[in-house]
Amino acid sequence: IESVIWYSKGLVTGSDDGTLTMYEKSDEKDLYKKGKSFQIDNNAVKIRHLALSPTNEEHLICATESNQLFSFALSNADIARDKEKHFEPLAVHFHAGQITGVDTCIRKPLVATCGLDKSVRIWNYQDKTLELNKIFNEEAHSLAFHPSGLHLLVGFSDKMRLMNVVMDDIRPFKEFAVKACRECRFSHGGHMFAAVNGNTINVFATYTCENLGNLRGHNGKVRSVCWSADDTTLVSCGMDGAAYEWSLKDFKRGGEYVLKSCNFTSAVCTPEGKTTFAVGSDKKIKEIADSSIVREHPAQNTLLTQVVLSHSGRMLFTGAENGTVQSWKFPLMGEYQEYQCHSRAVTRMCITYDDQHLFTVSDDGCLLIIDVRDKEIRAAKRDKEMLPFSEEILVTKSDLEEKEQLTSELQNKVDEDEQKYRYQLRNKEKEMMEQQQRLTEKFQQEVDAERAKTENLQQEKTEMEQEYEEQRKSADERYSATTAQMETQYQQKIMSEVERYQQLMEEKELLNERWDEQNSLLVESHERLVQELTDEYEYKLQEEQLALQRVKDDKDKLMAELEETRRQVEEDADQEIEELKDKYEVKLAAEREQHLRLKGENGIMRKKFTQQLKEIEDGKDDNKQLMTRQKELYHQIQMLEKEIAGLKKEIRERDETIGDKEKRIYDLKKKNQELEKFKFVLDYKIKELKKQIEPRELEISDMKEQIKEMDHELERYHKNNSNLELTISDNKLKLEGQQQEILAQRRKMAEVDNLVKRYRNDLHAVMQYITEPKQLKEAVKALYTKHVLTPPQGAQVDQDIQKEYNRQRDYLEKTVDSLKRKLSKDMDLHKTDSMRIMQENVSLIKEINELRREIKGLKQGVRPAGGQAIANGKETPMGSSGRGSRAATASVEAAREIEIQREEIMRLRHKVELLEGIANRPTSREKLPPMDGFTEGMEPPGSATPTGMA
Repeated sequence: IESVIWYSKGLVTGSDDGTLTMYEKSDEKDLYKKGKSFQIDNNAVKIRHLALSPTNEEHLICATESNQLFSFALSNADIARDKEKHFEPLAVHFHAGQITGVDTCIRKPLVATCGLDKSVRIWNYQDKTLELNKIFNEEAHSLAFHPSGLHLLVGFSDKMRLMNVVMDDIRPFKEFAVKACRECRFSHGGHMFAAVNGNTINVFATYTCENLGNLRGHNGKVRSVCWSADDTTLVSCGMDGAAYEWSLKDFKRGGEYVLKSCNFTSAVCTPEGKTTFAVGSDKKIKEIADSSIVREHPAQNTLLTQVVLSHSGRMLFTGAENGTVQSWKFPLMGEYQEYQCHSRAVTRMCITYDDQHLFTVSDDGCLLIIDVRDKEIRAAKRDKEMLPFSEEILVTKSDLEEKEQLTSELQNKVDEDEQKYRYQLRNKEKEMMEQQQRLTEKFQQEVDAERAKTENLQQEKTEMEQEYEEQRKSADERYSATTAQMETQYQQKIMSEVERYQQLMEEKELLNERWDEQNSLLVESHERLVQELTDEYEYKLQEEQLALQRVKDDKDKLMAELEETRRQVEEDADQEIEELKDKYEVKLAAEREQHLRLKGENGIMRKKFTQQLKEIEDGKDDNKQLMTRQKELYHQIQMLEKEIAGLKKEIRERDETIGDKEKRIYDLKKKNQELEKFKFVLDYKIKELKKQIEPRELEISDMKEQIKEMDHELERYHKNNSNLELTISDNKLKLEGQQQEILAQRRKMAEVDNLVKRYRNDLHAVMQYITEPKQLKEAVKALYTKHVLTPPQGAQVDQDIQKEYNRQRDYLEKTVDSLKRKLSKDMDLHKTDSMRIMQENVSLIKEINELRREIKGLKQGVRPAGGQAIANGKETPMGSSGRGSRAATASVEAAREIEIQREEIMRLRHKVELLEGIANRPTSREKLPPMDGFTEGMEPPGSATPTGMA
């Protein structure tokens, strides 16, 4: 355990394997129960410090040995799961060790760093954020950033890699056989780069990766290279004390300066390439021009490690071994301003193209951004000349297609999940509303029943109160009659009791006198005892004070002896060492044996000195023991003083108790006189009232029991409601867990689909060489090395997995069989329902046809009757009027019967439509023809021939 912190629920500890462990308070005293444990990013790194938010204890901050800060949500620790990510970086991920390289680009506000923690990081110095971070398998020793901000050159332990900076990754595309490259640099145009390979400088073309030439001439390792503004010359310096100027036209030296007594660590040249500034182990900054030193200035006994010159050629900065950064007045006059920036040596420095920001890195793992202000240069003019930063990024075609496909898939999944969740939410709401309605109805019924029960009990109570009121009145009447009779009897008894009371008072006075005598004797004996205890403890206190004084005297004496002994031992040791030193200096060249003897004596004296030191330490231990003894004595004195104070307090309390008892005796005497007067009268009344109260108390107890039962029943209802709420919350939590598991499975399926698609694309590329066996073989090997990370082993299926597979298969087969049986039953039921509906339809059609025939027959019967009336129109008026009346009555009855039949037909049609709607069957292809004479708007038959009716 490396760190521990306390919080309200217990303790939190951080261990050396990166594990955060919670300990909760237990019922036992001074013991804590181990709870959950969480690990930081599955990384075994020491947690050195812990800090807790002071107000609400929601967040816990962890500081690790790798210089990282993580935030942990302490308030969610109880519900956190093991597979989730619990630790979040507090700001950004920092380097965990020494930073070995730093460089910036021109077209973007980015700065790149690399370090011994095997990471390469790209930072945005405007937003102060980490853009990209990638961990490699080897340590990175140097780094160069392309001016466009789209390429990186990194020197690793095994080789040097040229990499592309894509949207969310850093991808190598070319490797060079340069091991442990300590310095590399892109040209200002970005079309070339220089890399140091030991004491040789290799120059490559950026876009063709062709080796343009090698610069040889250094005898030691090259530590720094610098390009001129026009990229035609290169300046280098190394550990051999040489600073060379190279011409890239013929790859030969154009100028040189060698100072073997100085190991150069960094060098820069002016934009025109005529002057070089170099720093090294001689703690000076040198200005070199035309292969000679023009001027040099010391840095006040500070070892300078890095130097950088602004692109305008008017500002010069250096970094030192003690972590300071110096800003030199330019041209060099020896004046500079110093700033403390790092805690360790500055390893790399660089400046932006607009000379506004200076970047420094150090062995302490920090990247420092310094804002540069040049008063002599017009900042507005410089800003006008600078172009705005570019926002373009590199994206591969496959990544773009994957992103688009993943976006579309995720959008489809989101739409599906949204529809699914809405449907589930509607179902859940519907079920909850139904359940709530059922519970409300049930509770309302129970409340109504209880209310009715309560009303019945209230009515019974009022009836019983009336009955008991009548009984009480009759009992009062009897009591008033018996009271008058009893008063005369008790008056005689009271007189006899008064005489007896006077005798008892005389006896009590005698007892009081005797008690007063005993009380005075007890007070005197108590005072004597208190005086004896006081004298005894005062004597003990004086003895302890004398012993304490003796201990103090002994302590002072021992301290004086100890100081004297220490002083003498030191003087003797110093004197003897001086004597031995003189003898050794005189006889060193001649007498070796004498030297050994003196060396032995020196060892003996050292042993004596250590013994004296040990005795001094023993004296200190004795002094500490005396101090502890003194503290114990002080503690005993304090305890005795507390005991004395307690005894005095007890004496005061006893005096107060005696006074209270005397007052109580006096009050009791008075109360006794008053109570004796009412004793006999109240005894009888109490007995009578008890007899009357007992039945009412029984009734009240019964009512209370009923109320308790109702309360218990109400509590049961509340418990049932709470259990239902808990069940709902559990179901919600289970639903959330299932949703998270579904999302995880979908992510896995998407990864597998992407892997299969990439393999298909690679396989399609391999199939292009199907006619060329050699290239096909190479392509297949490349495909194998790309996709087969681990060699395949024999396919062995675990027995448990096979059993689980067989069990799942049997279960699915049984499920399919049961579903098939259910489907066949449902189809049979559907067929029977359809047949039943068809039979009912056939019967209804038959009934309608019969009704049609009856209506047609009625029509035919009505028509001859009308014709006969018309034919007989020439008869006598008397006969024609009689027949006309009979025909009119017949036609009215026929019309009424037709109307009844029409209503019956409409009712049957409505019934047929209802049955067809229930059966969900389509309308019949053959519709029934309309009935003759029964279309809508048709007049009744009697109105068709008005002349005949007349």
